[in-house]
Amino acid sequence: MTKKVFIYGINPILEALKHHPQRISQIYFLEKTNNPRIKNIINEANEKDMLVSNASKELLEEISSTKKNQGIVAEIDQRNLFDSKTAISYLSDIDDPIVLILDDLDDPRNIGACFRTANAVKVDMVVLSKNRVSLESPIISKVSSGTSELTNTAIVSNISQFIDRLKDIGFWICGTSGDSEADFRTIDYTKSIAIIMGSEAKGMRRLTEKKCDHVVFIPINGEVDSLNVSVSCGVILYELVRQRQSI
Repeated sequence: MTKKVFIYGINPILEALKHHPQRISQIYFLEKTNNPRIKNIINEANEKDMLVSNASKELLEEISSTKKNQGIVAEIDQRNLFDSKTAISYLSDIDDPIVLILDDLDDPRNIGACFRTANAVKVDMVVLSKNRVSLESPIISKVSSGTSELTNTAIVSNISQFIDRLKDIGFWICGTSGDSEADFRTIDYTKSIAIIMGSEAKGMRRLTEKKCDHVVFIPINGEVDSLNVSVSCGVILYELVRQRQSI
């Protein structure tokens, strides 16, 4: 039996309607809503003969586990996860794909924030280690505004071996480290590329760093030593978007 999960917020549900309508079981919206974007979602869902129900503020908060649900929640089938083999097969058929590798991140809040940014910039796949935080953590879904359920995700047993497979199909590998001397803005992100974000405390593992074609840093002019990993992830991914949009 397929497991059901909840996503919330206008943009994640619009994405689900557009790209994964078959996964949506039911949509709940705040009774007597006047939000035109929510009304558009309801109209589109009705046109697709989906089950749509109005709900109280209390019920929406209960099923979404947050007050910041924007007045709309959807129940969807949990997405299928890629393994190393199926991920490589999928990425091989995409022109200049973007992969985000989270190398041993521990904090589900940071993982959720990275998923949110990855979905915003349309990363083709997020990759995590099999032995780290469970994706079933409600914190990940909450912080990501449900986008962790809408983003292609691979769970692999060995990050290092997976990087080798990416190289075999033409990927450039770009890691991040505060010890690097290469400004993140000097790298070409327009080709097939994997961005690696290291763990919160230790950064990338040494074996992972050895696999990188580039290791970059983000210049910091203030008194802090480093940025939060999810902030760093956003900075680099939006530089990638900037470069690709200027082609």
